[in-house]
Amino acid sequence: MAITFDTLKADAKIFEELKESPSWWVHFKNDPSLYIEIRKDNQVNVYSEGGSIARIHYCSKHKKLQVFTHHKYLGLPATSKSNPYIECSDIIDNPVVKDSKVLVCDEIIRRVKECYSRKHAIGGIYPKECWSEKFIQGALIIQSSGSHVDSEFAYNDSGILNRIDLIRCDEGAVSFVELKRMSDGRMLHKTDESPEIINQMARYRAFIQRNANELLSYYQTLYDIKKSLELLVPNVRPTHINLEPHLLIFDCWEKKTVRRDIHRKRLVEILQREHVDFSIKSEILQADTISAIKEKN
Repeated sequence: MAITFDTLKADAKIFEELKESPSWWVHFKNDPSLYIEIRKDNQVNVYSEGGSIARIHYCSKHKKLQVFTHHKYLGLPATSKSNPYIECSDIIDNPVVKDSKVLVCDEIIRRVKECYSRKHAIGGIYPKECWSEKFIQGALIIQSSGSHVDSEFAYNDSGILNRIDLIRCDEGAVSFVELKRMSDGRMLHKTDESPEIINQMARYRAFIQRNANELLSYYQTLYDIKKSLELLVPNVRPTHINLEPHLLIFDCWEKKTVRRDIHRKRLVEILQREHVDFSIKSEILQADTISAIKEKN
């Protein structure tokens, strides 16, 4: 079945079952380091620092919720070469060993950091220049939970896959945000020729403007589902679509060099020349720091 704006259904069986609050679902919801996204195909993804720790699906054949996690995050071998994911709903909220306070889902989160989001950490320290786009994305979502609505919005538009990193809602206005690291090679050429990001933002702009009504209806439905599941949502339900996509550039460079200064200056000049709506951010709290603050409060 083709996935369209109308595929997402507020009355899908999965959401009804999640309202019964299985123990692992409560654990996911109560962990401030995690964020939960509703998908167009009526599935749910749970993320830690940009890595998917669980995909939740309702199996109509077995009439139950199923939780799928990558085998390496479970510390188990794959069941087949073609499918690296393991259904783990019966064990994910169990202790890793008898009488342990550490649960399987806690170990999954640890392995996501070890194998994915912080695999370039050195001696437990994760230098900002090594931060991946997914890691930055996850930290931004946790930090801006009061305006965050969705991430990784993907849509096949006449054979062209659009995948927009962040969707936020401020006072009812839904905005689409593309995230890029300053050092991303797609951001700048050696010449003043328009880089790849210019065409990408123009494509997103055309898609948003062409589908504004459908996008608004979709995000109203998504908002209602999240609210019914008692997930964090903005205070105001979506009322309209911001037709101009925003480019958020994360400047992860810490070492100051002339070459980097020139790079920044040229990039800003080209984005202004091409009338791209953009901002540059260089500081962000890491998800575990934000979680500690939330737990303290």
